[in-house]
Amino acid sequence: MTAPQDPYAAAEAVAVAASSIPGEFLVPDLVERFRAEQPEFTVATTPTDSAGVFAALRDGEAEVGFAGVEPDGGDLVAEVVGADEIVLAVPAGHPLDGAASVTVAQLATTPLVEREEGSGTRRSFADALADRGTPLVSDQEWTIRDSNEGLIEAVAAGEGVGVVSAWALERHGRDDVRAVRLDGDPIERCLYLVLRADDDLGPAATTFVALARELARR
Repeated sequence: MTAPQDPYAAAEAVAVAASSIPGEFLVPDLVERFRAEQPEFTVATTPTDSAGVFAALRDGEAEVGFAGVEPDGGDLVAEVVGADEIVLAVPAGHPLDGAASVTVAQLATTPLVEREEGSGTRRSFADALADRGTPLVSDQEWTIRDSNEGLIEAVAAGEGVGVVSAWALERHGRDDVRAVRLDGDPIERCLYLVLRADDDLGPAATTFVALARELARR
């Protein structure tokens, strides 16, 4: 069954929903290239978190999505278009500043600054800890921020240690916030192009997806 076409497809436009990391680091260059090569089409991008990307696709509000985690369920399909690493952001002068690595036991006694529940960064971090058999204690003090910039600002203000994308920390880098890594293997995750499994893409979305795949291969 084909999902109802949204108004963007009929208007030779593509509606894109993107979570924060692909939205900051992958989609802008892709949109710029698309507009330069395909001036007959238009593109509208909505920033959200990974859960919001999946909801927008399922509701027909977007034809194309980019997220930091794979969707659950068979109604959406995902393919890798990039990669990222999740690190810890600590304020300069913090006891963990300059540490070669941080153990989960150390982290469990440290207030954390995390993204909202629908964030791919947060979900990937929690999954990585669960895979290691060392989930954080449930009563740990957490501060929630809905953007990478807000998270880094909270870390700089001394509200806790941040769980953040290495890309985001480098881009928003500042002298008073440093990166450290959790003990063990790096926490790496893929970035995904996400589509509805049963959708017939409009002409603009078809061209946009082809360009995304081409750039990912490079």
